[in-house]
Amino acid sequence: MNIAIIGYGRMGKAVEKIALERKHSVITVDPIDPKANFKEINSDSIKNADVCIDFTVPTIALENAKKISSLGKNLVMGTTGWYDEMDEMKKSVQNIGFLWSGNFSIGMNVFFEIVRKTASIMNNLPEYDAAVYEIHHNQKKDSPGGSAQIIGKIITEEMDRKKKIVGNAFTERKPEPEELHVASVRCGSTPGVHTVIFDCPIDTIELKHTARGREGFALGAVMAAEFLRGKKGFYTIEDLMKTIVGGK
Repeated sequence: MNIAIIGYGRMGKAVEKIALERKHSVITVDPIDPKANFKEINSDSIKNADVCIDFTVPTIALENAKKISSLGKNLVMGTTGWYDEMDEMKKSVQNIGFLWSGNFSIGMNVFFEIVRKTASIMNNLPEYDAAVYEIHHNQKKDSPGGSAQIIGKIITEEMDRKKKIVGNAFTERKPEPEELHVASVRCGSTPGVHTVIFDCPIDTIELKHTARGREGFALGAVMAAEFLRGKKGFYTIEDLMKTIVGGK
């Protein structure tokens, strides 16, 4: 495949490495990095691309998707933090194949399924409260991150008593019983640690996923690009996971 990597930062470089290892051809698009092949998305820069992979910033994710869609190229959206524009995104990519995720790590997506199963069990055990916290490097621009939001959404779907995700710190009040606290820490160069806590007066159960580097995210994004080749429609990482581990 010919893959156009949109955004040549640390994640873009990790995607390039994995893509080349999997025998794909790569071109890079970035307005800042002098080593990128092109400065902007246009008919010249991505004309030979079978699929694009975007790892940029939330503020331009929708704009990039519109440009790529107008050029008829499929898109894997690895950028997080744009989800309040989901409806507009769906409208903008109707004519292409589009796949998004808050986290492209295959291991993390297995973790999502573990959280879902555990939360469904805890729904029958009202003694247990639940919370989520995540730690990322200090360059991450969204908080809580995309994966933490997905985990929170899973828990609110499976536990009837948790109806609302609250991401801010509780400085003037305690959390209400129906609120799920999703907390974030930003420090150093940590690739990502996500912990789910189920706690009652008797004991505590913790589920934890630790990323050791960006390679896992990059591999999932390239696998998503491979999955998307020749397809049209709006997909999520769950569609890819069904081809790997099966699904409902």
